[in-house]
Amino acid sequence: MKGVRTGLGLAVFSLALVAASGAAAQVPYGQQPAPYGQPAPYGQPAPYGQPAPYGQPAPYGQPAPYGQPYAAQPQYGYGTPYGYSAGSDRRTAYEMGALYGTAVVYGAGLGVWVGAELGIEDPATFLIFPAVLGVAAPAGVYALDRPFDRGVPSAIAAGAIIGAGEGIGIASYQFVTSESDDAWGFRGLSRATAIGATLGAAGGAVLGYLQEPSPRLSLFATSGVAWGAAIGSMFGYGASEQGIGYGRANDSAALGGLIGYNAGLVVTAGLSTLYVPSYTSLAWMWAGGAAGFALSLPVYLVYAGEGGPPAKRALLFSGTTTLLGIGAGALFTFRTSDASGPSETRMARVTGIAPLALPGGMGLSLIGDLQ
Repeated sequence: MKGVRTGLGLAVFSLALVAASGAAAQVPYGQQPAPYGQPAPYGQPAPYGQPAPYGQPAPYGQPAPYGQPYAAQPQYGYGTPYGYSAGSDRRTAYEMGALYGTAVVYGAGLGVWVGAELGIEDPATFLIFPAVLGVAAPAGVYALDRPFDRGVPSAIAAGAIIGAGEGIGIASYQFVTSESDDAWGFRGLSRATAIGATLGAAGGAVLGYLQEPSPRLSLFATSGVAWGAAIGSMFGYGASEQGIGYGRANDSAALGGLIGYNAGLVVTAGLSTLYVPSYTSLAWMWAGGAAGFALSLPVYLVYAGEGGPPAKRALLFSGTTTLLGIGAGALFTFRTSDASGPSETRMARVTGIAPLALPGGMGLSLIGDLQ
């Protein structure tokens, strides 16, 4: 009888195991607890008291494990509590906006060139080409965006702008230095602008795809040619001969502007290999250049009297102070970043601008601190 009771006991224990296994198999999927010490299946909450797998966020709708923050998934151009994210390889909406705007102007400019080459004189007929190409160009950009890699749209836009400026500078210099019969005229101006913009956009596209430069570098180069053209024109006009008249002085201004334009491009391109300015720094460069020019205005009063040197000589000083202002804006902010967190540092900070009394005149003073 003892053997029978033992056998019956084993049979009952085996049936209990089978019943327990069957009951467990009928539990709906997703309600199975993970083995002790093992992470829960993907998409399932972790066992009570166990953290989620390392590097994986908590399941949708479930709070993060106690004491563990969610892993941030930063996207390019979006802020995080610790500043701007490292970024991705996709272009931003700001880049595309700049490219779309440039494409509209580029298409309209091509239309003007076509109308000029065809010699169309009727205004309504002439405007058909700018209208059609002004819509076709941004439509083509939309069709090519798959999307673009980061930096490509801004490089194309900057290349088109710089190339168009180069064409305008060459045509302007040819116009002011040639006889009226040899001048290119409006047709030559539109032709040079269209060719320059096309070559510049193509060069920007190649550079963008090969290098994927930061959009800030494209803005830096575009700003550089604008600064160079303005300062070069000041030096060219201010250094022109005395008493030659406004027309001939324009020749020197056009030459100086063209030289300054290309010098600005070369300098910013060279600096781009060592330095990527922040948007904050670029803004301060523009502000510094404007402030430098404004500070030079009182010197023109010196040339108000008769018998002295021509007033255009003051442009030499204006060009110098403008250049110094741009350099100061770059120097005092070259360590800045576009993040709002504690990572932003500067060599100096301007906290205010105030009038300054000088013997026989007035000036401006900058107030700030060195860091």
